[in-house]
Amino acid sequence: MPPNTMRPMRVHFTNLGCKLNQAELEALAREFAAAGHAVVGSLADADLHVVNSCTVTAAAARDSRKIARRGSRTNDRVRTVLTGCYAAAEPETAAALAGVDLVVPNRDKERLLELVHRRFPEASRAPRAAPGDTSPPCAQLAFGNSRALVKIEDGCNMTCSFCIIPSTRRRQHSRPPGDVVAEVAALADAGFHEVVITGVQISAYRQGAAGEVRLYDLVKRLLAETSIPRLRLTSLAPWRFDHRLSELLAGDRLCRHVHLSLQSGDAATLRRMRRPYTPGEFRDLVASLRRRVPGLAITTDVIAGFPGETADEFDRSLEFVRSIGFSRIHAFPYSRRAGTEADTLPDQVEDHVKRERMKRLLEAATAAERAFRHANVGAEAEVLWERRRGDTWQGTTDNYIRAYHSDPAELAGRATRARLSTLTADGMAVELVA
Repeated sequence: MPPNTMRPMRVHFTNLGCKLNQAELEALAREFAAAGHAVVGSLADADLHVVNSCTVTAAAARDSRKIARRGSRTNDRVRTVLTGCYAAAEPETAAALAGVDLVVPNRDKERLLELVHRRFPEASRAPRAAPGDTSPPCAQLAFGNSRALVKIEDGCNMTCSFCIIPSTRRRQHSRPPGDVVAEVAALADAGFHEVVITGVQISAYRQGAAGEVRLYDLVKRLLAETSIPRLRLTSLAPWRFDHRLSELLAGDRLCRHVHLSLQSGDAATLRRMRRPYTPGEFRDLVASLRRRVPGLAITTDVIAGFPGETADEFDRSLEFVRSIGFSRIHAFPYSRRAGTEADTLPDQVEDHVKRERMKRLLEAATAAERAFRHANVGAEAEVLWERRRGDTWQGTTDNYIRAYHSDPAELAGRATRARLSTLTADGMAVELVA
């Protein structure tokens, strides 16, 4: 192709699913921007649409297919690259989707830019950014220049009977700690205020000749060797919690927030799920953490309608969820996934029963979230301000409460002390503390 037809691409990114997917997409956006391409916030303005797909539920897989097809319907010149877990689970179906030009499975995701340049050579000679340029690509990403996500590991060695992720992301493997430190340091230099540490199983982080470098060691090193003002951890395994993290959570820079994935509060259901803990062990961990870290937010995931779940088992799970006092609950109905053990279990729960149980679970989730916010009325916390609508700023406290404050001043990317004053529909109104 003649050199004068070679130009940078305008790239739009769409993420589905978990924070790990979002972390990968943010890293890809920075990579494309460093290669001279432009990250755009509108699909209508794009030459390339990169979709990071999800397949954790049937609904997520359906949404992935729908969004992958959207590009050619919205913009007849756009090329679509489909990557992520749906692309890994059903590569042939993904490749046959109308409008999809390139499928990149998870195992090749780190080479996505190279594969795009190979597939579309007219875009491979975009002018590169200056060496050392760590500027964020644009505000199209979730939190602009306030918060970034960093992947520290990928894959999973667990055999939870409901989960398809081990087959779409391979066995667990961790990044070298020096690479993670360098990435977080660069994000801090670029002006980010918070980094969220993510992965499939960050509790399983292992590096060193004998696997002696654990998550605690990595977090301690990040706090010591980077200037990032605050770090946040994503999902931690309740059966593999390193209590040394408690001393860091009680400090100033590691956010007072842990996500402990419960899935069910009933012992028999947990056994069928192949989850290696009991409700009693989970309760003891929560009590220990709350003794050590005042104001700690504990969030979780809960499934309703797992195969074989009786009415009594669900009632026990629901009562357990109510008793813990979670600050936020991600509730969802069990979704059959081909290739998992749970898909073959007897006594699949009927859809109408799942819907009724979900209704009760969501009511409990709403009550728990409101109770946690009510308990924080009058407390002080650090708020990272992320976006503004009109004169109202929205941010997040270090213990994961949505905060709102009306102020015409520019607060984006700033962190301020604030007093949590009154409850709103989904968060709290706050007053800035001098």
